[in-house]
Amino acid sequence: MKTFLICHRGALGDFILTWPAILCLRKILPDYLFKGIGRPEYMRLSINFGLLNSFIDMNSSKLLDLFNGKAIPPEIGHPGGAVLWLSSGQNVVNLLKKYTSLPVVLIAPFPAKRMHVALYHCQSMQSHFPVNIPDNFSDDFPPGTKKGNYALIHPGSGSPVKNYSLQFYLALADELQRFGYQKTGFIAGPAEKTTIMPEDFTNRWVEWPENVEKLANLLADASLYIGNDSGVSHLAGILGVPTIVFYKTTDPEVWGVLGRKVAHIKAGNEKSALNKVLKLLQTFK
Repeated sequence: MKTFLICHRGALGDFILTWPAILCLRKILPDYLFKGIGRPEYMRLSINFGLLNSFIDMNSSKLLDLFNGKAIPPEIGHPGGAVLWLSSGQNVVNLLKKYTSLPVVLIAPFPAKRMHVALYHCQSMQSHFPVNIPDNFSDDFPPGTKKGNYALIHPGSGSPVKNYSLQFYLALADELQRFGYQKTGFIAGPAEKTTIMPEDFTNRWVEWPENVEKLANLLADASLYIGNDSGVSHLAGILGVPTIVFYKTTDPEVWGVLGRKVAHIKAGNEKSALNKVLKLLQTFK
């Protein structure tokens, strides 16, 4: 069967923001199998969402000749076309174009002007393929299941400047109980290993998911998720979980989390952020 190559080697949130564009492409290429190149955890997640059919680990030595523009490894074969999210990759494009019948597109990971990143990816795709950009990017993704009667808070992100103090999130968890969330847990990941100590969460429920798949399962059953502008928040939103996201230093008009029920809170200080989220919670269920 014919194949189409997708390459993305970036962070989880950045990858998820390409998903609407990939789905647009899949709709017009139903006879192609989509093969990914990227981080294995993220590639497996995208397979579960129906975006890709298979993948190759981006760190595989078999890809060295490809990224050097020398040769296409047998594991890839001769794809019919490709979309590559690479900051520099013209040599790969030139190599693939020798064998493809469809366009080989190189997309810079981030837009040069202020616009939502997901729209930027879709418009970049539309410049080369006859795709239709949906009015609502979230319609193609599943509604939340909300099997578990619990809320989750992720107090971290990939950058400390995006986060409020730990005391803010602890106070927020206490406030959630007043709104009927009897069980509230905290999600901690690799970025928090050096910033969060066990004693900070005495008598608190804390989850340290071993991988993205377990993180997705934990998030999918939540009644509510609250976090910062992070990959975890992007995953919660796309899973259909009712999601509230803080943008302390980033712009939701550019990096806004996608989802069927997502609220964005822009606040530069903790008092303002807490007041906004408490007001929102009154109507968010």
